[in-house]
Amino acid sequence: MNRHLWSSSTHRTARRAALVATIWVPLAIVVVAEVVVIGVGVTGSPRLITNWGADPDRSGPWWTYAILVAVIGLPVIAIMGFFMARATRVAGTNAWMPAIAMGVTVFHAVGMGVGSVVLNASPLAPTLPLAGGALLAVATAMLTWRFLPHETPADETVPAADALPIRTGEVAAWTGRVELPAWFMTIIATAAGALIVLGVSLLLAIGPRLWPVLLAPTLLLAVLLVTAQFVATAGPHGFVVRSAIGWPRLRIPATDLANAGVITVDPMADFGGWGFRWVIGPTHKGRWGVLTHRGPGLEVFRHDGRSIVIAVDDPGTAAAVLETCATKHG
Repeated sequence: MNRHLWSSSTHRTARRAALVATIWVPLAIVVVAEVVVIGVGVTGSPRLITNWGADPDRSGPWWTYAILVAVIGLPVIAIMGFFMARATRVAGTNAWMPAIAMGVTVFHAVGMGVGSVVLNASPLAPTLPLAGGALLAVATAMLTWRFLPHETPADETVPAADALPIRTGEVAAWTGRVELPAWFMTIIATAAGALIVLGVSLLLAIGPRLWPVLLAPTLLLAVLLVTAQFVATAGPHGFVVRSAIGWPRLRIPATDLANAGVITVDPMADFGGWGFRWVIGPTHKGRWGVLTHRGPGLEVFRHDGRSIVIAVDDPGTAAAVLETCATKHG
């Protein structure tokens, strides 16, 4: 099974373009949006419609929109930019990452920010600015994904493990556990908790119209809950990785096992972060990862080139068990 090393020239170009599209262009969009919102707010009415619901008190200070753009935009740029900057090996092959950053930025900056302020008194608000922002966000994301430069790979072989010498009637099996480090879960939970406290404070001070600020930290805590611990099993039925609560779950049946081997995995460089990840891998196929630390890991391939990578203790034994299964069904 082939992996790839990237040629240095295309790698530098593609990675630089991905960083620009993930950090600097979204940051420029947020800054321009803030300038427009502040300009309209300072020169226009001191109060704008901020609540299009049934509440009779529909108005609020104009700077509500300035806070909304900053509170959503800057953390999104910081988080996605950090992971993209560290994803040194996959930045140029995963244009969907900067595409998402561009799309999210355009939607909240243009639809929820500039559009809602400029068209504030229009009878078509908030439908027109939000719908227009959503369409523009989708178009921006698609164009980003389409036109970002991509890397040109060069082949490198990942050696398969040796099959176990089992006798007729014997069964080879292996079970391992993958857990996020306590320090990592503490950092994520603390950050999400701080954002929730900030969001609740803003809701109490300004009103329920700022409820979207709670979406990101709540989602972050939910993701942490379902991806904190995984159990991996290898045996006659193939390879299965599942969360301790049962979902998400990845499976490669024995009949689809191509080979398995031990690799050196760097979660940040290879996947852009820890935990449950998905990227377009070196084979230009989907590559799932369950990653908790840097070092030896197990990579299991399907016949079509897709793979699963887990950072687990004793990956050599797991690879040998899977090679035994692959040989039996080959």
